[in-house]
Amino acid sequence: MPRADQLKVFGKLDALVTSEALVYPAQVVDELERYSDTSSGNPDLPFQWAKRNQARATRHGPRFEKVREVLAHPQVRNIVDPDKAGVDEADPYVLGLAMYLKDQGEVTVITEERRDRPGKLSMNTACGLLRIYCLSMEPFLAEQGIWP
Repeated sequence: MPRADQLKVFGKLDALVTSEALVYPAQVVDELERYSDTSSGNPDLPFQWAKRNQARATRHGPRFEKVREVLAHPQVRNIVDPDKAGVDEADPYVLGLAMYLKDQGEVTVITEERRDRPGKLSMNTACGLLRIYCLSMEPFLAEQGIWP
C-alpha cells in the first residue's frame, strides 16, 4: 500500500481508538518499538500510530488475571516464543485483554500470525482455542470500511 494511503488508513484507525472500538495492551507498543526500523530514514508508521494512541488505547491496563489464565492453558501457553527469553512479549497480553473484553461482549483480535511452529503457537490458533474471533488486517480494514 502506498505511504499516502497508509497515512489515511492510520487516520481512520485513530477514529476507532477515539470511539473506544480499538484497544491494545501497552506491550504492543513496546514490541513495535523493539522491531521499529528507522534505518531507511522513514518513520515507522505502525509504531508511531500505536505510540500516539497509547494513552487511550491502553486504558484497560494489563489484565494480569487473564494473562495468567492464558499462560495456564495447556496449549495456549505455547504462545510465548521459547527463543525470546527475557523479553516481555505482547501476545499473552493481547490474549488476556481479549479474554477480559470477551467477558463483556464480542471481541476480535487482529493478527497476521497464522503459522504454528514446533514449540510456538500462532496467535490465530491461540484465538481459536480460546474461542476468540481473529482476523488479519486486510479483512478487518475491509469490514470497517477503511480499505479498499
